Amino acid sequence: MAAANAAESLRDEASCSICLDYFTDPVMTDCGHNFCRSCITQSWEGRDTDFPCPQCRETSQQRNLRPNRQLANMTEMVKKLSQTSVRPKEENLCEEHEEKLKLFCEEDQKMICLICRESRDHKSHTVIPIKEAVQEYKEKLKMHLKPLRKNLEDLLKFTSTEEKKAEELKSEAQIKRQKVESEFEELQQFLIKEKQILLSRLEEEEKKILQRIREHETQLEEQSSSFMQLISEIEEKIQQPATELLKDVKDALSRNRLVDGMWQIYSKCDSGS
Repeated sequence: MAAANAAESLRDEASCSICLDYFTDPVMTDCGHNFCRSCITQSWEGRDTDFPCPQCRETSQQRNLRPNRQLANMTEMVKKLSQTSVRPKEENLCEEHEEKLKLFCEEDQKMICLICRESRDHKSHTVIPIKEAVQEYKEKLKMHLKPLRKNLEDLLKFTSTEEKKAEELKSEAQIKRQKVESEFEELQQFLIKEKQILLSRLEEEEKKILQRIREHETQLEEQSSSFMQLISEIEEKIQQPATELLKDVKDALSRNRLVDGMWQIYSKCDSGS
């Protein structure tokens, strides 16, 4: 049993994963997997770039195929061992009749012996030699394998296209994001500058207004002083005797008109400002 398992393992190592048969002119891809030259060439038919490995799907930009002489020699050795092995399948005996399983029943999908073939259970069934059944179903499996590989290849192409679209969208979004941030940064700097200009103007206007107010206060103080002095003089004049009162009465009235006139002019200017 162990010898049979070892032989089966050797056969697997010497078989192409595309055609599922022994290697014929084996070649190695850049990723380290081996295939028949004709199988991998057919798999890459119609491609000028992006050559995918049928086993691991890793792609290479060039059609790099290196002949694997050691694997070719090993395959020949495995073939010879398989042909000269001491009946590795001797254990495959019919459980009921203990005869070798030589036929395959199509209806029951099982291997049977020659005695089973003549039994009531299988007499009306379609049976073929196991070797023919293996070859037939191997061909059928290959026929299913080819469209499956094509579907997988198309799916990987679609996935690659979608990934490229996603990367392009990410790149565009990043560019737009940077543009928005840049524009808002410029706008922020502009607003800060405008704010400083407006605050500076307000400060200058405030200084001018305060300066005018102080000037007005000074003028009001001067007017107030003039009024107080004139009031004092008139009150004093009223208390004088007749001779003194009439002596310079025109000058007092004239000063009163002068002060009053100056106040009227100031009031108009102040209300106009």
